Amino acid sequence: MKKSIKIFMATLVALTLAACGNENNKKSSSSETKTTQKSDVSKKSEKTEQSSESSSSSSSSSSESSSSEVSSSSQSGPQQAKVTGDNNTQRMAQIAGALKYFLGKDALVPTKAGISSGVVNAYYTGDGNNFTVYYIKDTEGKNFNDPSLKDKVSYITFSKKTYGSEEEAEQAVNYISGESEMGLPKVPLSGNVNATLNSGAGQRYLHWNSGKWSVTIHGSSVTGKDPVPTGRKVVALLNKAYLPAPDSRGAASFTAGSGSGNQKIEWNSGKAVYTIKGSNINSLIELAGSIQK
Repeated sequence: MKKSIKIFMATLVALTLAACGNENNKKSSSSETKTTQKSDVSKKSEKTEQSSESSSSSSSSSSESSSSEVSSSSQSGPQQAKVTGDNNTQRMAQIAGALKYFLGKDALVPTKAGISSGVVNAYYTGDGNNFTVYYIKDTEGKNFNDPSLKDKVSYITFSKKTYGSEEEAEQAVNYISGESEMGLPKVPLSGNVNATLNSGAGQRYLHWNSGKWSVTIHGSSVTGKDPVPTGRKVVALLNKAYLPAPDSRGAASFTAGSGSGNQKIEWNSGKAVYTIKGSNINSLIELAGSIQK
């Protein structure tokens, strides 16, 4: 009997020790599992942080690059356009394209230079409502709006000025009607074109109207500048190059004698007045006759 009790007690102790061992193994296994999970989470966190840092760095680099490009563009001075034409016809076509780009696709633009020698260059100031384009006779080609062109003298300027109303723009054109010159002597110029001649105080003014246009030639008996030959020359030029069509009135004012610097053509269009100025009548009329929309 005592022997049976001893065996039973020994078995019970063995079972108890085995149970404790299993429980310790489970705790150890659970601890290892948690440690492994924490390690995996830590690695994922590191990867996420690295990816985030890489993305942030890339975004920052892209932003800095874009900012640099904008800054570089804004610091380069006036915007330019390449003009690479081999002759003035090609160059004027490229200049016209640049003007439409900067001033708007509906901008009126000349397509002929009005010069038979030299290289035409150009730059402009202003915006689509009020601008002046400066055409320069040069020895070498430059890009449109090249900053160095501002130091040179233009042979022709083409400008637009916008007024508050169409009536105001119309009144700004120096138009002379034929009615104001009734009774003045007539001078035949060419074909059916007859001009009136107004003389006084050594000054002579030859004038005629054609459609919506008023044409005036100023001469001087003091300086020996007869307006009649210049008037006949203008008529011949206008038979070859048609001036732009005004809304209601246009005025061409010329001074007899070359290089006077007082040659001007202007006309109204809506609320705007367009003006071409220069010293050479031939250049003015050729350029004016080439204006396109």
